[in-house]
Amino acid sequence: MFTKTVFYYLRKSSFIVGLFLYTLVDGATLSAQYAVSDGLDSIEAIFHIKYEIPKDFKDLNTVQSWKPNKSSPGGTFCYVFESKDKQCRVLYNVFPAYPECTCYTRDKIYRELKSVLDTDDFILNDYLHILSVNEAQARFNADSVFFYNVPTVAFNMGAEIFTHCTRMFITKPNKPVLDFVWYFTDEGKKKEKKYLQKISKRIWYNDGDWNVDDRRWEEWMKKHFEELTNKN
Repeated sequence: MFTKTVFYYLRKSSFIVGLFLYTLVDGATLSAQYAVSDGLDSIEAIFHIKYEIPKDFKDLNTVQSWKPNKSSPGGTFCYVFESKDKQCRVLYNVFPAYPECTCYTRDKIYRELKSVLDTDDFILNDYLHILSVNEAQARFNADSVFFYNVPTVAFNMGAEIFTHCTRMFITKPNKPVLDFVWYFTDEGKKKEKKYLQKISKRIWYNDGDWNVDDRRWEEWMKKHFEELTNKN
């Protein structure tokens, strides 16, 4: 079912395939001045969700690809935001998924961990932290929020060395799956819970029925990606 879902979206246009191939580039980064705020507004309008910059974080005006490790077959295209103290960065997925399969999130997490650990001999729940339903609803109007620590991470992303990485997934039935990548320095990791609170109610599923407009979404993706690449 996972493979069927992936290819359903990949086959829809040559642009999607091109984007998928682009994200294979390790650590690919694009300058995105002004494009990020426009992108967040468009995602909110199309997906009927609030998608705002974390409180007290700076927009770095860049878009970066992220993969669990260099051997992973695909990547995630993300906006990048940095805390004022430069001890934390968070990456927002530019193109949220809206899979038909309710097992999508756990399957994706499993595949990422399998790639990072280089083995399928592990128990997924041993790596997952899941917020209570009440906390998920209070912070994001969501049903489920999943976290896992990306093992053995050491990324140099600028002036600070980020040695810790946390993946985060926010879900709600019949809504897009929202996923994030959090980077921390050793000092920042000590304040992880404080940083994670910075997106509470900044990321929010709006109430009411929602149906994806495939054509509108695809047209925006193409336009937005072209704007980003034309700036570089």
